[in-house]
Amino acid sequence: MQDADKIKELSEALAHERQARQEAEAAIDASEQARQEFVSLVTHELRVPMTSIKGYTDLLLKGITGSVNETQTNFLNVIRSNVERMSRMVSDLSDINKIEGDRLQLMLVDVPLQAMLDEAIAAHKAEIQQKEQILRVEVPPDLPQMHCDRSRIVQVLDNMISNATKYTPEGGAITVTAEEAPADEGHYICIVIQDNGIGILENEQSQIFEKFFRASDEETRQTPGNGLALHLSRLLVALHRGRIEFESTRGKGSVFRVILPACAEILQPSQG
Repeated sequence: MQDADKIKELSEALAHERQARQEAEAAIDASEQARQEFVSLVTHELRVPMTSIKGYTDLLLKGITGSVNETQTNFLNVIRSNVERMSRMVSDLSDINKIEGDRLQLMLVDVPLQAMLDEAIAAHKAEIQQKEQILRVEVPPDLPQMHCDRSRIVQVLDNMISNATKYTPEGGAITVTAEEAPADEGHYICIVIQDNGIGILENEQSQIFEKFFRASDEETRQTPGNGLALHLSRLLVALHRGRIEFESTRGKGSVFRVILPACAEILQPSQG
């Protein structure tokens, strides 16, 4: 009877432990669901006033309500710049929230890398020219097309180039190259974005892709940022079954390698 009682007690203890674990998991799931819903609500509600502020600012800059002097123009441009920065942050938060909730769908097509690079670079030409930076782009003409969601990979490339431009000083150099990965790694394309900017301290490099991470040194913090772009880029690349590699030397620059599928077959289940 003693053995039977012990077995019964052990069984009841295991049942209680299982129930407690299930309740804890349910609470965690509910908390995560509430968090995602909150982020979704906040990002949605912020878009409306930001769109209005940007719209009215543009109207004022165009002189719709009367002439605008140089000082007023400068103030309005500051407002517009900050609204655009907030808009990017809200958009990034929304995308991250969708990915974490498994709600972001990719529209996969075959597209040339050069076309996506041209689109991403166009958004930063003015800043590159203003800082008198040298931008080199070397993409082989016979490079295979990439199988990806065009808008999302343009978003990744935009983030990478923006990061290089922001943290590279005036007169610095940014180089973008691409090549097919070695045959033993599968049918992938490796895109390399290299700069000779300020780089990242060695003890902080493992955190570079963490959400909201900003380097601790004063030189980096002088550049506006929210620590979302690289985190989002890694998530988007992972959705494509790719990866991002990173290395940096403080004071000498950084190198990002974005490795992505080059053909549709790599995303299909193996046969046989």
